[in-house]
Amino acid sequence: MVGIRALHAEVEPVRLRKGFNFNSAETVGIIYLDSEEDFYKKLHEYAGFLKSEFNIKAVTMLGFVDEPEKKIPAYQQHKVDSEFITRQNLAWNQRPVSGIENFTSSDFDILIDFSNGNVLPLNFILKESRAKMKVGMRGKRAERYCDFILNLGEEVSADKLVTQLNAYLSNPKIK
Repeated sequence: MVGIRALHAEVEPVRLRKGFNFNSAETVGIIYLDSEEDFYKKLHEYAGFLKSEFNIKAVTMLGFVDEPEKKIPAYQQHKVDSEFITRQNLAWNQRPVSGIENFTSSDFDILIDFSNGNVLPLNFILKESRAKMKVGMRGKRAERYCDFILNLGEEVSADKLVTQLNAYLSNPKIK
């Protein structure tokens, strides 16, 4: 696929790589494929949990809605600390060309990929991000752009990812 070749040819930005856990992080970014309201609500609750439980100052979410912008449901509209991109934000090779500048230029302490790792527009965002620590899943296309990789086995779900994130990144000894 042309998009995958373009992704591999893309140059990663210079960034400060540093290990963080939820106790030491001040900012967290989350990327995800936005396809259903229940999943969005779970992620929004998780963002609130990170803020309240670990005193993280800002959790910013960026979702990719694989729909034309005119067909976006009301729950996917812009919210505080939550943005989305649609097919209209993509070039012919599925590289996002608008709507991501603020997100990719933010130097999040931790960036978490909730997209399952194989969503090409989100792979571009993950690679282009200046986050200090990028977290993803083993066995996915995005794995090569991550600094911390979780092995979820055969059964991949958001709930299992949250459980693993909390198990590893809530430990203050992990840096």
